Amino acid sequence: MLSRSALLLGLLLVACSGDSSDTGASASGTSAITSATASASASASATDATATSDASASASSSGTGDTSATSAASTTTAAASTTDASTTAVATTDPGTTTGEPSEHVMIHDPLIGGTLGSAVGGAFGDAGWTVTARTDRLYWSVPRLVEGSVEFTMTGVTLDLLPLNDHEVFAMYEGGYDISHPIPYGPDFRNNAFKSMIRIYGTAEVGREGQQKIMWGLCPVGAPGYHDGECPCANPVGFFEEPFGGDGTWDGSPQRLRVEWADGVTRYLRNDALVLTIDWSDAGIGFGPEDLYVSLGTPRAEAVDSAGMPIGAVFSDVKIEGWTGPAAASCL
Repeated sequence: MLSRSALLLGLLLVACSGDSSDTGASASGTSAITSATASASASASATDATATSDASASASSSGTGDTSATSAASTTTAAASTTDASTTAVATTDPGTTTGEPSEHVMIHDPLIGGTLGSAVGGAFGDAGWTVTARTDRLYWSVPRLVEGSVEFTMTGVTLDLLPLNDHEVFAMYEGGYDISHPIPYGPDFRNNAFKSMIRIYGTAEVGREGQQKIMWGLCPVGAPGYHDGECPCANPVGFFEEPFGGDGTWDGSPQRLRVEWADGVTRYLRNDALVLTIDWSDAGIGFGPEDLYVSLGTPRAEAVDSAGMPIGAVFSDVKIEGWTGPAAASCL
């Protein structure tokens, strides 16, 4: 497993000069551009780490938010390995930077062939990628704070037969800083996370929505501890949360490229390069700036909720994370 510090060692970060404005005014050109690629290749050697997901939650209405039930704490073993993957950072002045500190363009590529740059909780690595072997499986990465960017990955082998539950949550981003442990527990750390995004694919148990997808986007910059008690306490701004759903419910097992991108107060979810859902949070007055950004395939909700889980047998591959770094959001409290 590559820790956050080891991952960041793979980045050649070059400080730059140049002013920026929080009005979005463009800077005149690039002051410095330097890039480096760090490649790691190794056989899939496991690193044992254990973490207990201490998760319980109250139920909410079907299809809105996290429907959850109390669960006994469960213990999972994280096994991680590295394979041919790369991380590149290009240090430059971003025209959209708003705080005066340098911004860097970051590109992370993790093929998931034989191993990962991140940390694995279950599943199996092979020549095609990472295969889900249990509904509680997940992969996660600690990445530079991307205040705008994109995450995309390929998911193969999914049919409605592999989607028997109400909710199959295949992707998430969240605040992982402060004293949050990892793998992140479900409640309240993930359930009420200050910066939370998630893709949910509805299964055959969710009658009327089979195969459709939901994208969540929640912003509540509370600072430490990185989550709240269930209602965002921010008075000014008040926080933001939306979770639209829709899209084609057909899943035929062929490779599906899923992508989430966020910039300029707009989040978009795309499937095979076609726009599915859009969330406009530009009027919220809140920037996307967790203290410590984490990205995951799968979520801890499956450890606490019987009606949620990853699609067993699905194969994930070719993860690409890209974007611009920026400052952490100021606490609203």
